[in-house]
Amino acid sequence: MRIMIAGGGTGGHLYPALALIEEIRQRDDQIKFAYVGTRRSLEARLLSNNRAVKFFPLHARGLTRGDIIQNITALLFLVVAVIEAAVVIARFRPTVIVGMGGYSSFPVLVWGVILQRRTVIHEQNVVAGLTNRLLSPFVNKVLISYDGSKRYFPTAKEIVVTGNPIREDFFLSQRTGLIYQQFNLDPKRKTILVFGGSHGSQVLTEQIIRAKEKFGACRQLQVLLVIGNDQKQVEITADLAAAGIENITTEKYIDDMAEAFAIADLIVSRAGATSLAEITACGKPAILIPWPGAADDHQWENARYLYARKACVLVNEGALKKDDLASLILKTVASKRMLNQLSTNARRLGQRGAATQMWNEINAVN
Repeated sequence: MRIMIAGGGTGGHLYPALALIEEIRQRDDQIKFAYVGTRRSLEARLLSNNRAVKFFPLHARGLTRGDIIQNITALLFLVVAVIEAAVVIARFRPTVIVGMGGYSSFPVLVWGVILQRRTVIHEQNVVAGLTNRLLSPFVNKVLISYDGSKRYFPTAKEIVVTGNPIREDFFLSQRTGLIYQQFNLDPKRKTILVFGGSHGSQVLTEQIIRAKEKFGACRQLQVLLVIGNDQKQVEITADLAAAGIENITTEKYIDDMAEAFAIADLIVSRAGATSLAEITACGKPAILIPWPGAADDHQWENARYLYARKACVLVNEGALKKDDLASLILKTVASKRMLNQLSTNARRLGQRGAATQMWNEINAVN
């Protein structure tokens, strides 16, 4: 069998695909894999030298609301990507094509439908993305992470709730002294992990740095802040050092987030689908600040799903003032009862068998 997976632009599309590939390879190491994504995004960096997965980049760009010039450019790139996708499929000759959403998956799945390959799409978010909604009537099967997403696929041939797969490392990583040492952290302190997805979040970073003195005064905790920008990291590190703050550590990007999750006592993050799948599967207490710029406000809907089940603290970014987030973090981490409640409820929502179920559904497509 030859499986081609398409999707890209963010970790939300890529990481579930990697988890799926990991699951399938453990079951059958004779299966060949290809991943079709964008040229300048996360998948290009992580997959270009991956021997287990053949990487094919396309000239693809997403649409931008309200930007006519950008959207005309994106449509021109789409024409190029459709031609490139035809070449890629001819070279790899896939048995099955799996779309993980995102603009780079569209031309690949279109050809898959035209050429009558076995086609499957997976939707990670509560609110389905445009690409998946457009393709759903034509593919063999639609896999979704949340039961509430069914309403976006009224004409799909078959819909199955599988959950959103995460990498096995998240289940295997344990809290060890070596991990604390790796991040220059103290194992005797509670650790707050703050990150904004694969591209970072300026708002979350600013909220933490503005309140650095407040965090600095709490010697029983420490913050691991993932900022997503190497130049800004130099400036922030210098600012923290000048202020004498020793319990806030910054990282540009963490390749192995499973290790960071292992030592986290509280997670503060955006509400991307993959992040939430990781939080719930690991049973981590979390404060979620959805990114308001997400298409169709899907991050808010993702977070609201957890909030309605008392599995997170939900914060509207627009309502945040200077020290609001810091105060909320300190209040939450100080309450053992709240941390335990959030952790228990998050774990109940975790879908640890998502990768296995996805593979079973893909393998069953006729």
